[in-house]
Order: sequence, then C-alpha cells, then structure tokens
Amino acid sequence: MVLARGALAQPVPDPQPEEKPATAAMPITAPSPTGPAVEAEYPAGESRGARVVLELDVDAQGEVTAARLLTPPQPRFDESALAAARRLRFEPARRGSEPLAVRIQFAFNFAPPPAPPVPSEQLVNVSGTVRERGSRRRVSGIEVSLREANLSAVTDAQGRFELRGVPPGSAELVIAAPGYQRLSTTIGVEPGKRTDVSLLLEPLFANPFEATVEGERGREELSRTTITTPEVQRIPGAQGDALKVVEDLPGVARTSPIGGGLLVIRGSNPGDSLVYLDGQPIPLLYHFGAISSTVNPDLLEGIDYVPGNFSATYGDLVGGLVEVRSRKLREEPHGYANLNLLEASAMVESSVPGVPGLSFALAGRRSYIDYILRAAVSEGDVRFTVAPRYYDAQLRIDWRPPGSRHALQFLALTSDDKLGLLVARPLDQDPNVSGNIDTETGFQQLRLKHSFRSGALTVDSIAMFDRLLLRFAVAQQDLDVLSRDLFLRSTISLEASDALSLAAGIDVANRRALVSASFQQSLAVREGEFNNQGPRIDEPLTTLPPTLVNRFSPGLWAEARIRPLPGLTITPGVRLDSYVYGVAARDRTSTAAVSPRVAVRWEASPVWAFKAGAGLYSQGARNADAVRPFGNPDVLPERALQLTAGAEMRPWPGLFFGAEGFYKRLSDIIVRSPDTQVVDGQTVPVILDNAGIGRVVGIEVLLRKELT
Repeated sequence: MVLARGALAQPVPDPQPEEKPATAAMPITAPSPTGPAVEAEYPAGESRGARVVLELDVDAQGEVTAARLLTPPQPRFDESALAAARRLRFEPARRGSEPLAVRIQFAFNFAPPPAPPVPSEQLVNVSGTVRERGSRRRVSGIEVSLREANLSAVTDAQGRFELRGVPPGSAELVIAAPGYQRLSTTIGVEPGKRTDVSLLLEPLFANPFEATVEGERGREELSRTTITTPEVQRIPGAQGDALKVVEDLPGVARTSPIGGGLLVIRGSNPGDSLVYLDGQPIPLLYHFGAISSTVNPDLLEGIDYVPGNFSATYGDLVGGLVEVRSRKLREEPHGYANLNLLEASAMVESSVPGVPGLSFALAGRRSYIDYILRAAVSEGDVRFTVAPRYYDAQLRIDWRPPGSRHALQFLALTSDDKLGLLVARPLDQDPNVSGNIDTETGFQQLRLKHSFRSGALTVDSIAMFDRLLLRFAVAQQDLDVLSRDLFLRSTISLEASDALSLAAGIDVANRRALVSASFQQSLAVREGEFNNQGPRIDEPLTTLPPTLVNRFSPGLWAEARIRPLPGLTITPGVRLDSYVYGVAARDRTSTAAVSPRVAVRWEASPVWAFKAGAGLYSQGARNADAVRPFGNPDVLPERALQLTAGAEMRPWPGLFFGAEGFYKRLSDIIVRSPDTQVVDGQTVPVILDNAGIGRVVGIEVLLRKELT
C-alpha cells in the first residue's frame, strides 16, 4: 500500500518460458533492494491511484543502469516512478558467489493521499452582535474575549461573533477596542443551550452627526498626513472642521484670516493645489467662510493631506493635494435631522429590502443666514440684495451583489453659494468698490464608479460629469463661467508577489467652458507682482464676449512598488500628460510633459523610519491663461522639480514625530509679459509667457498624539 505522499516499490517476477535444462546448472539468486526504502513521490494535483511497472537493468554492483516503462503512459506518475528508480540500490544477483548483471521488472504502486481528518468542532453556545451606541451601526474587526476560558472571537462585517465550547455557568465578556470605552459584561451559559447577546460600545469621542469608518487604504504616498473625525473633535479651535486642521499642518498657509476652501501648500499658488473626492477633483470642499463642507461630513471617512512628492497617480498640478475619502454605507437604517443657528440638515441611509448588496444614502443642507440677516441688518450705504445663503445635497447608491467580484457606486452632488450686496456710495477704504457686488458659485456632479476584485488583481474605473457655475461682479467688472466637464479615471493594480506590486492607469479630463468677462488687467495679480492699490480708475476694461473655451488633458501613468528587503520599499513611477487648449477650433495648441518620479521608504525598526523622494511635475494653463485677450495660446505647461527627505519616529505607542526637508524648483511659470508679437499679420501683445522661475526651500516638523 501507499502512504500519504509516496508509493512502495515491489519487484515483479520477470516471466520466462519454461525450459528444461539440458544439464544441471547452479541457481541464480534474484537481486533484492537494500538500504533505505525508496518511495516515489505522489504527483501534486492528482487524486487517483496508479501502478507503474518498469524494466530495470541492474549491474553486478547492484546499481540501476537503465529503466524503461512497460505499462501504458501515465503522465506525472511515470516521471515520479522513473525518478525513484534511479535511487534504488540492490544486493546484486548471484550465481553461487559470482555477482551477475540482470534485467528485472519492478513496480511502483500509487495511492491518493488520505483525506485529512475532520476535526470534531464544539458547538457554538455563545454568539452576539456588537454595535456602536448612539449610531447603532454594526462594528467589525472587534475582538470579543472570554478571559476565564481563554477564548476569543473577532466580529465579522455584520458585527457578529461566535464562541464555541464556553463552559456552563457565569462568563465575563470583555471588549477593549481603540476609540471605545472598555466594555465588560457577565452572561449566563446553560448546558445544551445557545446564548445570544447584543453589546453596545460607547465611543470615546462621540458626535451624533459625524462618524469614522475604517476602510481600505490606497497606495501610500511619501508625505501623507491622515486626519479622521475623532482626531478633529479633539483639536481645540477646529470646531469639527477637518479643513481647519489641514491649515494648521506643516507646509500650509491660509488664504485669508477667516479660512476658506483654497490652500497655499509649500509656497505654491492656491490654484496649484487641488482637492479630490475619491480620486476625482471637487471644485470646492467648503462653503464660503469655511462654515461647513459642501459634502455631508457623515458620508466622509477622513481627509489625507499630501503636501508634495505625490505618486504618478496624480497629475496636472505642481503644488500639493487633499484627498477626501468617503466611507462605506451602513446596511441598517440610519438617519438624523439637525437644526442649529446657521443651517438645517438631514440624512437618511439604509439597505434596500429584497435586493442583497444594495444600499443608499440621501443627505441635504440649507442655510438660513439670509433670513436672519434680513431681519437683523438695517439698510444703509451697504445692504444685501441677496443675503448670503448656501445649500448642498448628495445622493449615493452602492450595489455589490453577495459573492460578486464587481461593485457599482453612483454619486450625485450639488452645491450652491450666493451673495449679493449693494454699495450705495464708494467706500472710504476703497473708492473702486461701489454699486452691486454679486457672487455665486455652484457645481453639480454625477459619478459612476465600477470596481473589480479578483485575487491579486484590482480594477477601479470612475466616470464623472461636472457642471460648474462661477459668477462674480463688482461694479463694471464681472466674470461669468459656465463649464461642463467630463472626467475619466481607470486604474489597474496587481499584487504580483510579496516583493512586487504594479499599477497603471489613464486619467482624462475634458473641460468645455462658456466664458464671458470684463475687467481691468491690473486686477489680476500675477506671479512676481504686488498690488495693494487695486486697479486704476482710468484703466480701460478688457472685454471677452461669450466664448467657448476647451481644455483637453489626457494622462497615462504607471508605477511599481518594489520591496527588495524587509522594511525597504522603492516606488518608481512615470506619468505622461498632454494639454490641448484653445477657443473652439481657433488658437488650438497642444503640449506634452513627461514626469518621472521615485520614492523610497525604509522602516529601519518599529521606532524609526526614513524616507526620500524626487520627481518632476507639470501643470497646464489654468482658467483663461491660454485664451486671448486675457492670455496666450502658446504658453507651455508649468514645471516643478520636487525633492523631499525626512525621518519619522514613534518613541511610544500613539506618539508620532516627523521631520521633513524639501526643495522645490519651479520653471516655466506663467507671468505677465510686456512684449508684442505678430499674429495673422497683426501686432498683438503677448500678455503672458513662461519666463517665470521660482524656488521653495523648507523644513517641516510635526509632533502628533495619535488616537489609541
């Protein structure tokens, strides 16, 4: 017979025709196996039995000199038998005392490995569900322990846990999870019965209108700071506003004393840095004055701040970025309504009964500052024509059928801010300001995302339609932009092994804006200029009639994550961006830029980590910089070389210290030009060119107490 992974060998008599010897001869002693038993390895992937008979040539020293198959071909079994035959050793055949070379038959019998024994499991006699007190959401990944019996279980995606073989009598269940108060409760276990319990965890820092849910992290950036809602709630002065916390991080400067949605990151212009929501840009994250976000905070998981040396995933910017991450929707019904001094908001979310894997969320907010100001502010030299008001709404639908590798997500966003003032006479502070002052900013987005997961392969694709409305008017100067944009991003990643992962993707943006404007050129302050006096009264107006402006920017990128040694990660990447812009078919120009990047991180020990990165970055012309009469269609993309090196230290659990030094060299900056050029036989001003350069050098230090 055959053991689990081998086959026993047996000599088979070599059939010979019976002959009567003419004369008496000395008998021949057949060869016999000697030494350790030789087993043929059972082929991997097989599940049947087999018998392989070989013809062996055994010399006078007992060595096998040749082996041939006698049975019909049996792939993999034949190879295993022949390999084992070469290891056979025999006591040679003899005639009397004389050793002889002989030819014999030898068989290997293969039997499939026996099925592993089925362990006798004890019955589940304690089970339950863990929820968060207040929100009632199910909490996954929480360890539930039974100290006396040395048993424990971890809650699944539904917050459920099961314990087997709990001894009868009283038992103490204990949960000690980060972010929650320690829970200890005593239950009774009866013999032969199952005890089911419901446990409620008390958050350490609770907010009835905001929540943080753990989810999958994207590809790591060299310089990344993640801010979650519980951390925001602990920082004095943040008022629950994650953006205000970002403004207090190293490398960030505020655009105004009262805050706002634009950030100055590592010395770059506010327009050189972007805000993303789940990988696609969002025009404005917060309403005016940073009063509240344009996306309901209860739909968000957190904010990632990346000041520089970001990976090849991102393009068309030379500053930094803020990535806003949405959370996974709850399956159980949940909702709230909120009324405060400034606004009213509400949200509801739930799974859809009868449709497994389908869930939705609907949220909305509307301010009523306009009603309060109209009643409280008396009319004078400055009065409201449209009192400040804002609103936003979100609809999200997620569908992931149970057991499917595919998932779909639909997200619809809308936001609008509006303010109108009437200045009856010129202000003493600025005589240029008089008449009507009107501003309105609004956007609507429709997003459809598809995700595919299959083992080590992941494919994420998201398409977005964006409608942006921007109106600004001060006396005779005005700007009116109505943009309808299309975005597409698709990423494929493969975890080839523990030491190598690959990713590549496309990133396409097609912007079509109907623009009309009338203002004085000196109102727009460019790089290298300083103007605190405002435009001159006698300066003529430059007017652009309603004009369709196109900006098409496709990008391709690829990167690898290499782990050659424990703790060492090298991430090289490259990005190709193309920029095509102009006024309809007229003045259409195109440029391209290649941006290689590399980042290195070494986890030297549980306490110390070191990192460094270098990369090139490009950014196409913004707004009307490539459109006459305000810009120049021949401008090139702005470029930046970013270098970063730093170290991180975690001397104690929950305490983080980081220091980074960075250098940024800016080139081809779009600046104002006094030159002229001849276009179609006419001499026209150049207005803008790429003559600007810049350098930014700095050191950032961050000391942070993390939630534990």
